[in-house]
Amino acid sequence: MFDLDQAIRAWRHALASERALSATQLDELEDHLRSAYQSLMAGGLPPRDAWVRARESLGTPEELSAEFRKIDGLAWRRLIRIGWVMFALSFILPAHRYGMTLFNLDIGGGVLPGFQAFVFAVAGEAGAFGVASALTNIVMALTMWRVADHGRSSITALAAIMTAATLVNGWWIHGVDRLADLRMGYYVWLAAFGFVTTGLVLRARTLASRVTPVAGGTTVS
Repeated sequence: MFDLDQAIRAWRHALASERALSATQLDELEDHLRSAYQSLMAGGLPPRDAWVRARESLGTPEELSAEFRKIDGLAWRRLIRIGWVMFALSFILPAHRYGMTLFNLDIGGGVLPGFQAFVFAVAGEAGAFGVASALTNIVMALTMWRVADHGRSSITALAAIMTAATLVNGWWIHGVDRLADLRMGYYVWLAAFGFVTTGLVLRARTLASRVTPVAGGTTVS
């Protein structure tokens, strides 16, 4: 006699083993599979034939895996790419007003573009926090190196470092004499760190949700 639950357990185990889909993804596929099976059974097909037809209606394991990879990859990739674009723009946008005592400048008017603000900060003109903030740009540069190829532990560590970097960069809001002296370039630069950090967190969660088959046909995240 055909046992639907046993067939689904074996199907989940095989799909997780071959395609490393997440538990959430497998749950979603199982819902579709059960629905298709019930519809075919209502149409008069025998249980085993209904199972085979329902399973085929979902597509091949390769097609399912490719589709979920496409969906999973859109959100985190988009966030990181937006962050990179904002990061690049921040270096040419006005970041700071001249004459700010934080930088010990003696220039009457105008604005300081992002790349010059970086030079002043890394030179120590804004103190230790300024240097630390400037060096976070190196961490941002690391996120541009083949993020998709890194494993869960590397992405998780990088996300943690970027979170810390974002917090450090927020120091300028409290460190300046007047908040109005911070210009658009600074906020774009800070937001860039936020976007990339969020993208890395989403990527880490996607990797963490991958399942690995264990004995007995069950899966763990």
